[in-house]
Amino acid sequence: MDFLLALDVLLGLSLIYLVFALAVTSINEFIAAALSSRARWLRRGIASLLSADPRSLDTERADEVLDSPFLSHLGTRGVWKTFRVSYVSAWQLTQGVLSQVQGFKEDAFARVGDIRALAEQLPANAPMRSALIDLCARANGDLAKFQLMLDDWFKTFEDQLTAWYRQKTQYVLVGISFFVVLTMNVDTIDLARQLSADPRVRAQLVEQAMKVADAADLAALLDTAGRDRARKEHEEALKRRDEAEKGFRSACQAPEVEEASAQACADATGRQNEARREEVAKRAALAAEQKALDSRVKERADALSASGLMIGWKGGEFAQALAGGNWLAKLVGLLLSGFAIALGAPFWFNVLKSVASVRSVGANVKEKADSAG
Repeated sequence: MDFLLALDVLLGLSLIYLVFALAVTSINEFIAAALSSRARWLRRGIASLLSADPRSLDTERADEVLDSPFLSHLGTRGVWKTFRVSYVSAWQLTQGVLSQVQGFKEDAFARVGDIRALAEQLPANAPMRSALIDLCARANGDLAKFQLMLDDWFKTFEDQLTAWYRQKTQYVLVGISFFVVLTMNVDTIDLARQLSADPRVRAQLVEQAMKVADAADLAALLDTAGRDRARKEHEEALKRRDEAEKGFRSACQAPEVEEASAQACADATGRQNEARREEVAKRAALAAEQKALDSRVKERADALSASGLMIGWKGGEFAQALAGGNWLAKLVGLLLSGFAIALGAPFWFNVLKSVASVRSVGANVKEKADSAG
């Protein structure tokens, strides 16, 4: 195999890995959205904050918190507890937790002393109890100071929750990668053999790969600007909703609300309702952009099939692989593909661009040598 042919085979394999890695990412995002993975991990995180024993999770108490009036309106109850709230603020979480404590009153969040009294009734050794009592002590009766320190503490919790979620996502991506490889028969050894033996298939994949390499980055290749913009707008809508709810509490639920203007409370209520409607609309827009992105990924996969590349199980091939003497080669080929795809689309996009760059130089050198000869 000459150098240029080897580069073409590597370029074709890089394109195949890239397309399947993109498909795996889309599948993972679909599963995460369908099962509300972020909401489930928030539930686990809340359970860990309320558990006296770090080796167990008080999911029952976490469910009570999520079903409280302070949090239940942020999500919808779905199958297997899906579609619940995925993001909460520190103040919302504190309200949800303490509202489940015996002796809770609607005006309990107006005074630091009342917050501490409720926090002391949480399970002993529960991290949430210790944190709230410590923050109340350091706030020295200043509610604004308490809220600022509560936000700082909550950021640490959010960072840990995000780390848990990303780690879990990596495991899921590996699992999906091998599932796709097995169901689609993505055999690296067989694919390399096809690319080496069939000039037509190889030429089509190289042509596709060189076009992909022209993209500045993965975002430009898939035109993810719309999805990214929709995601950012949804996150901003979530923040505005939280701010509107804080304004509503200040205008309508503070101890001095009797002295407050009824019009101010009505205005705050209107802003809260509008912010909630906006968040729902931005969430729907994000879902639409994600669907469009998935369609573009599918187009890349369809282009692979149109090239004539043989992917998938042919009739009786699996049984023949098990019964024949080539089962070890088949297993190795599938494992190589699984591990390769699990490396992710960004990795293979960078590899593809590097190989395409080397191939361009090699092709020019070969053309000059042929013309000189």
